[in-house]
Amino acid sequence: MTGENPKAAQPPPIDFVGGSAAMQRVFGTIQQVAMTNVDVLICGETGTGKELVARSLHLSSSRADHPFVAVDCGAIPENLLESEFFGHERGAFTGADQRRIGLLEHAHGGTFFMDEVGELTLMLQAKLLRALQERTIRRVGGRDQISVDVRIVAATSRDLMELIREKRFREDLYYRINVVRVDLPPLRLRGDDLGLLVEHFAQRYSRELGKQVVGITPEAYNVLAHYPWPGNVRELQNVMRRGIALTHNSLITLDDLPDEVVSRANLANGSGAAGPATEGGFFAARDECLRRFEVDYLRQLLMRHKGNVKLAADEARLPRGTLYRLLKNHQLDGAEFR
Repeated sequence: MTGENPKAAQPPPIDFVGGSAAMQRVFGTIQQVAMTNVDVLICGETGTGKELVARSLHLSSSRADHPFVAVDCGAIPENLLESEFFGHERGAFTGADQRRIGLLEHAHGGTFFMDEVGELTLMLQAKLLRALQERTIRRVGGRDQISVDVRIVAATSRDLMELIREKRFREDLYYRINVVRVDLPPLRLRGDDLGLLVEHFAQRYSRELGKQVVGITPEAYNVLAHYPWPGNVRELQNVMRRGIALTHNSLITLDDLPDEVVSRANLANGSGAAGPATEGGFFAARDECLRRFEVDYLRQLLMRHKGNVKLAADEARLPRGTLYRLLKNHQLDGAEFR
């Protein structure tokens, strides 16, 4: 694992994979603040794992035995938001035929996770700010102030400072929830983590789907490596799950990947240029070019490191297991280069 400290931060006690420097910083922040009660703001693109960070903070804290309550602020109708957050008394409005406990009250003693906090209305932002400052709530239609002991973890894929400039998000609420900030990197900037995640999801979904799929072919991995992953880790999960469900082989192949992933990866890789003509057409020509490149690259790599696979993997920025599979696929043996 790469990192800025001699001792790498340990991954949280949850399904979290990553060895890149950026993810080591995330793990380190979780370790540092989990046992405190400070509120946390998690920023990152859609699909980067913001809820995983929130759950990791909760499970690593003294609140782990109490509720973890998650709410998607953009998924609740505006007219129901206040009731969902704070609860309501019987008769508070039409249809309120009984008292209902709100999500903040339900999270008492635990962690309250607000996903996409930038979607909250200004009216609810004001009421939420007051509740967070005083750690008390009042149900809709009620008079009593009710104490709540909750840790707030908020997440957003939007630029909250831009929303503040547009007068769509309260600056005082921003500073209230942004005590500690965690920035999650997009998958395209996580380097070798892609290989670790591919192996992780291959094992996970093979068990889940009851199939004997051990990994992915070098050609298919090359496509994944050049795809920009706009949906980040969540999109990779779906692609891997789909591939394992569709494949009839022990390895996921190009045929098992979505067409849009293959085509967009080729554009990103500059594969739109004409290559050598073959009877097999575009895909056969591309596969042959890729095979030749891999064999030549691996041979030179092993020659430079005199067959030392560990050093070769470090230079290639590949997980060692992935490099071993590439060597096996091309019938190369590091011992021949010593």
